[in-house]
Amino acid sequence: MYAVAVLDADALATFRREHPWLSFPDNVREVSLFLDDNGSPVRLTATALGADGADCPADADAFGTETVLALIRFAPRGKPTTWESPDEARVWRILERLPTSDEMVLVDDTLEASRRVLLDQAYEIVRKMTVDALRDLAVSARCGGEKDRLEAAALNVPASLDGVAEAHRILFHEVDLWRLVAILRDEASLPIDHDLVGSDDLSVIERLAVDPGVAEGTADSLIQTMFDLSPVAFSISTIGENSSRYVRVNKAYLDLVGKTWDSIRGQEMVSSGLVIDNAAREARLALLDCEGGYSAERADIRNAAGEPVPVLISARRMKLGGKLYDFEVIAEVSHP
Repeated sequence: MYAVAVLDADALATFRREHPWLSFPDNVREVSLFLDDNGSPVRLTATALGADGADCPADADAFGTETVLALIRFAPRGKPTTWESPDEARVWRILERLPTSDEMVLVDDTLEASRRVLLDQAYEIVRKMTVDALRDLAVSARCGGEKDRLEAAALNVPASLDGVAEAHRILFHEVDLWRLVAILRDEASLPIDHDLVGSDDLSVIERLAVDPGVAEGTADSLIQTMFDLSPVAFSISTIGENSSRYVRVNKAYLDLVGKTWDSIRGQEMVSSGLVIDNAAREARLALLDCEGGYSAERADIRNAAGEPVPVLISARRMKLGGKLYDFEVIAEVSHP
């Protein structure tokens, strides 16, 4: 989220009167100065009256250095507001709901897996924002060399959070997104603080996590309630191409597919009609077998009506009670 100082038509009229030597364009109707968390200017945008009488974006870079500096000095006289892009808001919501050891009672493998898939999902959002922003800058570049540089930068944005290094900082800085990437990197690298749990307590937790039939009410309090608090669809299943069965899902998953837990509990995932068995699924299972997980893979699932639902799936293979399970985080996406 950015603090924004907005200079509307009245404020810009005053600016022109006080800075007549700048020859500020008469058709510019609004200027917005974006400030970071420290109050430093990070971006200047402008809106102008187009030839057709409609408002359109103006090239703030064409104002010149002296004019831009004067607008920054004048900005405190504008109207204060805030702005946050929808995609940035999605990233912050993911960060806010990262599970912690204080909030979860699942065993460590599950805790780490759930955090990591959410962080990978958040990075995929930031990565796409960065690539799109760099390509937009390339389209509006004034010379061929600048266009080539920006297009090359877009291609060099790391595909995964693990691939981000200090050398990539400049790529994200150019579109004001490094702070988000830095936070995601820190969250991924910092260890989770765990409460000390006795071995007897841990064995009980493992048994409840593994066996949905054990002490149903207690298991719900340990797992299902935590899942249901999340707006993101979660699924835990047994592993294998022909033996994947539902072990646990949350309310967001049931809402996404339009089913009840009783109707899919323990069912083989493909025969349930929700999971589509195709080459893309085989490729995702191969990634789980070979690499232990994947991030933001596009897929289609079916809802209760048999309609395809486009989704992004991130998954990790985890061990509970000595057995392997597949943990998935599923987000619905719009058709491209």
